Amino acid sequence: MRRRTAAALIGMLVLACRGSLSPLSNRLQVGKEPYLVLAGDGEDHQGDLFASPAGGGVMFQVTFTRVDERLPALSPDGTMLAFIRSVPGSAGGSLVVMNLLNGAERRGVLSGPAPDALAWARDGSRVFVRSDDVRWTAVPPGEMVFAGVSVAERPTVDSLFRTLLGDPPIGEAVACDSAGLCVRMGDGTQQPLTAMGRFPRAWSGDSIVYQSGEEWVVRPLGGGRVRRLAWTRPAAQLREVTVFGGR
Repeated sequence: MRRRTAAALIGMLVLACRGSLSPLSNRLQVGKEPYLVLAGDGEDHQGDLFASPAGGGVMFQVTFTRVDERLPALSPDGTMLAFIRSVPGSAGGSLVVMNLLNGAERRGVLSGPAPDALAWARDGSRVFVRSDDVRWTAVPPGEMVFAGVSVAERPTVDSLFRTLLGDPPIGEAVACDSAGLCVRMGDGTQQPLTAMGRFPRAWSGDSIVYQSGEEWVVRPLGGGRVRRLAWTRPAAQLREVTVFGGR
């Protein structure tokens, strides 16, 4: 069954779109300053992607379509944005990699179960896609070539989908056994973070960002001031955040 599912996922049609202007031109210093991208409701209440400086404030729309866009994932250097584009209710969709320096897109059209998470290789060379119990990879430069993940490589790939906290990691953000978010330490013990948290992502240093109710919270794990992100005109139903820490 898994082989048939993996084969269906790998079967795809490669498409390419050229861009000429990044939606973030003259708005953010892409690849330099810290910023984040979130999914939210756009036109016709379908998912679109929105970006803002790491401190909040102004929110800029990144995608402008009438289909659903979700699961944003910024590359390690902050210049590429991977996400899923699909028609609501349909399976699969497209893996899209947008160059945020010039707006160019590359797309690979997928079949099979809808993906539930994306992750970049640490060197930015590949995008990994998770769908149910299947892991596979796409190489965005040039043609979008899809392939399955080998058994030997899978532990490394699976670690990319985890929200590891600290450098070196001191723990991992996980759903608590009861409710909310916890930090699971190296010895397996859990320390509660919040009773309402979801969509956790590692922030710079030892901090974590997550959604709590309608708020987005940045919390240092080693003590310090907890911040709440605020935007002047936020998109509705914000969800699914990805972060670039700057350089």
